[in-house]
Amino acid sequence: MYGVNYEVDYAQIKASPETLTGKTVIVGGLILNNELDNAGTTLEILKYTLDSRDEPQDPDEVNGRFLAHTSQLLDPSIYKEGRQVTLVATLRGVESRPLQKISYSYPVFEIVELYLVPDRQTEWPGYYPHYYDPWPYWHRYPYWYRHPYWW
Repeated sequence: MYGVNYEVDYAQIKASPETLTGKTVIVGGLILNNELDNAGTTLEILKYTLDSRDEPQDPDEVNGRFLAHTSQLLDPSIYKEGRQVTLVATLRGVESRPLQKISYSYPVFEIVELYLVPDRQTEWPGYYPHYYDPWPYWHRYPYWYRHPYWW
């Protein structure tokens, strides 16, 4: 899919981004910021671990944040803070930006494909979960026959 390199781990990208520039990987996380300018959109994303369906699950405390850039204009009301995304992206390098009182090195990705994870809502079962059948399994419903007697 899109020439994704599945052997490259995000920890390797964070450790030595210069050697892996140009590699295409699947990453995901939580949108922290959406910056629009004339060149396109840059998303600041908090890295999450991905499940078997490549959907974000839990914050990855070790690897931190990354930037994802696209030439398209992504609507800030849709791609807003707090939404989860998964993306196929190509590593472009590293960019240093201030993060509170420190200078933080962000890996910068160019977005190839972007998937906005739908908001998770509580799913209710379609039936009452504690169903009770008033007729035992060895009995039949008494009114299935055409006459009032069973014989």
